[in-house]
Amino acid sequence: MKNILAYYYGMHPDEVSHQNEKYFFDYFDSRYVFEPFKRPLSDVDCLYKINRQMINRNILVHEIILNKENKIITYVNNVAYILLEIYVNKNARITLAEVCHINNNSISIECDKILDRFDWVTLWETKNDYFESQINEIGKKYPNLCGYANYYIGLAENAISYVREAIKLPDPAPQSVCHKRINSNATLFELYHPVNYVFDYRVRDIAEYIKSAFFNGENAYLLVEEYFQNNYLSYKEILLFYGRLLYPSYFFDLYDDIVNNDLQESLVENVVTRTDEYEEFLFNVYVYLSKIYNRYIPAVDWIIKRSFI
Repeated sequence: MKNILAYYYGMHPDEVSHQNEKYFFDYFDSRYVFEPFKRPLSDVDCLYKINRQMINRNILVHEIILNKENKIITYVNNVAYILLEIYVNKNARITLAEVCHINNNSISIECDKILDRFDWVTLWETKNDYFESQINEIGKKYPNLCGYANYYIGLAENAISYVREAIKLPDPAPQSVCHKRINSNATLFELYHPVNYVFDYRVRDIAEYIKSAFFNGENAYLLVEEYFQNNYLSYKEILLFYGRLLYPSYFFDLYDDIVNNDLQESLVENVVTRTDEYEEFLFNVYVYLSKIYNRYIPAVDWIIKRSFI
């Protein structure tokens, strides 16, 4: 790998550390990673453009380094690689404040439509159709997983209906650089990694972060309070935020991992055993939002009727 770095980038590090397909090294007091590019190649130019804009806004995103041919991608044994300079402590855990910093400071960045992810209704409807059709095919192999799936497909339908009404509102709902998926246990290396980025409503990340924190055993309600004490959202954004909390990405992500990566089906119990707790969390967030905004917040009737008071 040293020969590749020397030939394509003119870099001659003393040591290169190989970790999970990534090559880390220091060179002239700077830290770098050389790693496979695992997104569609059609995304690469768009990611590079927003990378430059984020750097110009002094966001500590890893900087994409062009090779000597002025190209983003370098091929090694027919595998596409990308070189990044790292400006953060790659092992530090992410915080709510760091997530907000990226989202709030990347509003109005120019972004190619190929990275747009804000048509939640269409995306979620498509995913529901996919799961409903697949359940019939894999039901025998994963009886418990598929049995639970019907509840979460129904919850997703609630989220779709909720968001469909929210997007009709004329209020502003800023879009910003967000992540394909965010985990409260992730590190700053992942948070500031440009290959993880999409363009979406800014509430996408914080809602996913809070859902992840809930299922990682953290006090998600306190995170909701912290977020709204430090950020002002329009009425439309509030509803998009709540709709995103309703959407069970935590279950669907695990479902995909079990089916596609052959993980143990029993892992789904980590989620389904907390169904009642999460419903109570959704109720408490609904009450909180209604109070702090002193405005009508549409309710999901069956959650309210559970009466967690």
